[in-house]
Amino acid sequence: MRTTALLLGMCQLLFMAAAAVGISFNGLVGTELAYSPVLATIPFLFITASTALLTLILPRLFARVGYRGGFALGVICGILGGVLSAWAVWIQSFWGFCLACLFVGAYQASALYYRFAAADSVAAADKGSAIAWVLSGGIIAAVIGPWLGKQGLDYFPVEYLGSYLLTAVLALLALPVLLMMRLPHKKMADTARAPLVLADVVRYPIFLPAVIYCAGGYGLMMFVMLASPLAMSHCGYGAGDAASVIQWHLLGMFGPSLLTGKAIGRYGAQPVALSGCAVLAGGCLMAMTGEALWIFHLALLLVGIGWNFMYMGGSTLLSHVSDDQLRGRMQSLNEFITYGVMTFTAGGTGWFYHQLGWGSVLGSTLGFLAVVIFVTALHRHKLALL
Repeated sequence: MRTTALLLGMCQLLFMAAAAVGISFNGLVGTELAYSPVLATIPFLFITASTALLTLILPRLFARVGYRGGFALGVICGILGGVLSAWAVWIQSFWGFCLACLFVGAYQASALYYRFAAADSVAAADKGSAIAWVLSGGIIAAVIGPWLGKQGLDYFPVEYLGSYLLTAVLALLALPVLLMMRLPHKKMADTARAPLVLADVVRYPIFLPAVIYCAGGYGLMMFVMLASPLAMSHCGYGAGDAASVIQWHLLGMFGPSLLTGKAIGRYGAQPVALSGCAVLAGGCLMAMTGEALWIFHLALLLVGIGWNFMYMGGSTLLSHVSDDQLRGRMQSLNEFITYGVMTFTAGGTGWFYHQLGWGSVLGSTLGFLAVVIFVTALHRHKLALL
């Protein structure tokens, strides 16, 4: 039903608005609280690590308690994550902040399934529209999330305390929305994979390019995104400026989604994903041209658009698999690999930036993008045969 998709879109909006605060300030708070600046992005590692692990566990939880029960547990984790983050900022505890990020990751993992719940709630012909309605919540969140974070920055004597309390409030607002919904409670497929089936999944022609676009696009986007507030701080810009840049970045990530879907339908997933590599590279090149605030805004906007093209292109490739069981296993493995790459990126970005600098972050991203283009181009003829 469209009402269910709209309500899940509201939940997506509240989640993304809360997540935008973390994206804007996580590295800056990590820098202030950590014993060494090279540990600045370690808290974000805790978010992505818990998300990656829970992508393997949540399907079984949904089978036991249903979508609504699982989503409610995720929201509760989001509330705890926001409160614990504020507490850690108050007492200036780095490891307390890392603990809070584990709960934020659990909230993020559950929110990944909003689009699947929407698809399961409608007829086959309406699944694409239902998913689009859910993801559209990210567009509004891109505008209000960083703005709310900036409003809470100086609300209390301790900087960032009000911003993280706002994330708890945003998560809390999702609870009554969830109670209004009638979500399916059905037996979901077991995600355990036998070794032979796993080998078949990895050998499937679509799998490697799809994972490279999804995981590679996410990892490289996060590499630049997490380093950008640190680079801006080095240039003398404040937390409010960082939040504004992240706001434009999130608009780039979610704003083009409907147009991207139409472009994929007209030109194909592979060309759109490859064009995403070019746009992301353009963002990196733009960032290399100077340190003006407008350059950071435009560069991160382009990086977000490039991610959108790559991620939607890779996800669409996976949807072309006709066998339901194989497609489900491929999607599950893709999610796990994607968040595994994000975990590695989150853990290493702070060290890489402080050791080698902003220019090396951008140059390395361009190098990895060249590898992505080369490897996926080798598989282009295989995709044409499917």
